[in-house]
Amino acid sequence: MTGRPFSPRQAVRLPRVALLGAALAMAAAGCAPSGYYRSTSSSLDSLLSLQAQQQRKIAALEQEISATREQVQASRASSDTRLSELNGRMDMLQGKLEESGLRFTQLAQKVEAVKRMAADSARTTRDSTSAVMDPDEAFRAASSDYAAGRYPLARSALTEYLKRYPDTEVSDDAQYLIGESAYNTGDFRGAIEAYRKVVENYQQGDMVPKALLKAGMASARIKDYPASKRYYQLVIQRYPKSDEARLARERLLEAKKVQ
Repeated sequence: MTGRPFSPRQAVRLPRVALLGAALAMAAAGCAPSGYYRSTSSSLDSLLSLQAQQQRKIAALEQEISATREQVQASRASSDTRLSELNGRMDMLQGKLEESGLRFTQLAQKVEAVKRMAADSARTTRDSTSAVMDPDEAFRAASSDYAAGRYPLARSALTEYLKRYPDTEVSDDAQYLIGESAYNTGDFRGAIEAYRKVVENYQQGDMVPKALLKAGMASARIKDYPASKRYYQLVIQRYPKSDEARLARERLLEAKKVQ
């Protein structure tokens, strides 16, 4: 058989009922002295006082438990709400991040497209300018780049010049300046190749002794001393009275001192 749950208050009431019953029974039997009644009454009052205190404590504990339960429930509800808000904000930020990434990709694609358009436009302009420019103007423009120290640009322009005009009066000058542009940028092997083309393609030109001398100097820069010596000797043999021959002799003497 099941009944209502046994509560702390019921536990406190039981001594009071038992005491009252015992006192009444003794009074009815007439077997208890009067002093005993007074002592019993005093004890009963003390017990009742303790019982009241215990009930107050229990009531206070029940209130505290109830308040704590409400706080826990409120805190849980607040936490759930806060968590929901944070999840929503994270979703929003994630969406913004993805949108920003998409925009960045689109901007990067546009930048690359603009760069390609600019390069194509510059190439078209350069080609069209070269097409309408006569040989003298083209050489002067390339020479100006060389004189200004724009060696890579000068090298490119002079190479294009020789493709268009390989047999002008200044073609050997153009080929020599290609070698000089390479030399001045530290491309000594490219310089040697350009100087050799001066010697091979423009044998009657006045740039040959200069090209031989500079080929010897470029060979020395890459530590190809046998080749450097051969170029110096060619200058001396073919153009013994030239300034280049004098410089070649000086270079050979310096090389002997080092050895």
